[in-house]
Amino acid sequence: MELPTRLGTDEAGYVINQTDVTRIQPMFRPVLDAVIQLLREEFTEALHSVYVYGSVGRGTAVARRSDLDVTVIVKREVDVDVLKRRTMLLLQEHPEVIKIDYDIGLLDTVLEPTNHVEWGFWLRHMCACVDGTDLSHRFPYMKPDARTSRALNRDLSDQLREAQVKLKARCMTGSEKRSLVKRMIRGAYLTINVDDQSFVSTITDSLFVLRLYFPNSEIIDDLERGMESEEVQDDWLGKLIEQYGSLFLPR
Repeated sequence: MELPTRLGTDEAGYVINQTDVTRIQPMFRPVLDAVIQLLREEFTEALHSVYVYGSVGRGTAVARRSDLDVTVIVKREVDVDVLKRRTMLLLQEHPEVIKIDYDIGLLDTVLEPTNHVEWGFWLRHMCACVDGTDLSHRFPYMKPDARTSRALNRDLSDQLREAQVKLKARCMTGSEKRSLVKRMIRGAYLTINVDDQSFVSTITDSLFVLRLYFPNSEIIDDLERGMESEEVQDDWLGKLIEQYGSLFLPR
């Protein structure tokens, strides 16, 4: 395949949003509806809007293996402790997803002009509104941008440091390890997507593009192996994180 691949963009180079409410599979509607109701009850008048993203929003989720990823915009600071506890109970009633992740943003922060390459990109190109007033239409269509990729990768270094601590303490679960490996793959892709003029949505596509740019990389081999493995060993993953940092993290 010729480079740049320009995957995930239209003929003019703008990122295509792969998420749409019409793509949500029927089996995941009940848990999504339950999450929306929970957010309404917990945040009441502070809740502005709710968005779905990830595999559920793209219609590619797999029952009992996929997460439900939700972006929540609120009008003021909110306490999430009760939300977290109630979410754990909700998961017991809805085993079709293994985890529910919330990305919570303040309305004023989202609408701040300096944040449009981060929040604006996220809502316009990665999410679909499922409750409240849709903010995505307030932002323009965008092309792959280094500022966006840096923003999406901002927390990766902290996540890897926290993971190293948990791995040394032998307290990282199998699902946490697999989620981390996927995050590492995504993070690596975001270091090259602007040069590739692309913005893919899935881990499989991220690996595909990485292979084109790093055809003989043992680190990419290991990332793919870690994603597919049923059991990821602590020491192996800890070593992989160290090698990964030397190639993909800023110095």
